[in-house]
Amino acid sequence: MIISIGILAWNEEECIAGTLQSLLEQSLIRGLTPGGPVRVEVIVVPNGCTDTTAEKAALALRAGAETLPGDHFTWRVESVAEPGKVNAWNLYVHRFSRPDADLIFLMDADIRYDHVDTLASMVEALNRHPDASVAVDLPVKHVATKTRKSLLDRISLAVSGMTQAAPGQLTGQLYCARGPLLRRVHMPLGLLVEDGFLKQMLCTDLMRGPCDNNRVVRAPEASHVFEAYTSVKDVFLNQRRQQIGHAVYTYLRDYLRDRVGEQDAGQIIAENNARDPDWFRALIRERVARGGAWVMYPGAFAVRWRRLRNLPPLRALLRLPVATAAFLMDVAVLVAANRRLRGGQLAGVWQDTKSRNLNPPTST
Repeated sequence: MIISIGILAWNEEECIAGTLQSLLEQSLIRGLTPGGPVRVEVIVVPNGCTDTTAEKAALALRAGAETLPGDHFTWRVESVAEPGKVNAWNLYVHRFSRPDADLIFLMDADIRYDHVDTLASMVEALNRHPDASVAVDLPVKHVATKTRKSLLDRISLAVSGMTQAAPGQLTGQLYCARGPLLRRVHMPLGLLVEDGFLKQMLCTDLMRGPCDNNRVVRAPEASHVFEAYTSVKDVFLNQRRQQIGHAVYTYLRDYLRDRVGEQDAGQIIAENNARDPDWFRALIRERVARGGAWVMYPGAFAVRWRRLRNLPPLRALLRLPVATAAFLMDVAVLVAANRRLRGGQLAGVWQDTKSRNLNPPTST
């Protein structure tokens, strides 16, 4: 089995070494043996970095690879001048990763693994579920490990619990997809949030059929820790980005649904990207121009209430105050997102944040 692991990084010099140390401690990698059945490559893709992310990644990988079998573990750093996760994703999947990789992991450069067997468990989950397209783990906010949690911490964790209860959840922070299927996916430049679109592509056979959430399988005893936003301002800005990103994604989804036929959605996007890299941004401008005063997606105000339906009745009742508080923030966020999207102010929506509060890498 050939496994490719891609780490997409943007100005992560403060945490990339810790992330890679945590990765190299995974049993999937530590268990590699000369002549064994598994080969792993790790590729870091710093994109648009203005710091020393690439250099620190190379140092960490070089040191960590010393004790690994060179014929079964390889690594390299592929720096990309242009910033943007979507562009880095396209380059990694279609140019940098091995074209014969059976499984492809994508992970962010600012996470830590909670379990030493997380990656192995995700691989095993796909082996046990041959109809699944992608395996995920459980994302854990760093505030969950705090002994004394603030009110905002508790609300944040409760909201996450409501989200994770929904079926088929996929986060771009970490996932493992079948290589042949993932290589059929292409992403347009201008897509702000890629994980919702990716889930749709993988669960609908590239927009050729209805969405089947069973194609996303969550691996047991597998999780990672990420740094959550802890100030009201940062939460607001992140939610505004997410809402704009989802609205933009619905424009793309509608466009593709009208055109999928002999070609699947991946082929359509690949041809459009080759013809005009700016085609999707032009589509966004056109949709906003004819959208009128409200350009957000239908049902935007009902998301929190729909998520309550995924919980058992008693738990949903207990979460009602949290859902109400989240809804009130959603109203302010959606109004701000609508204003920014209508004004064409998408530059700078993605914050350049630093992850300084992650716990040291741990294994259990």
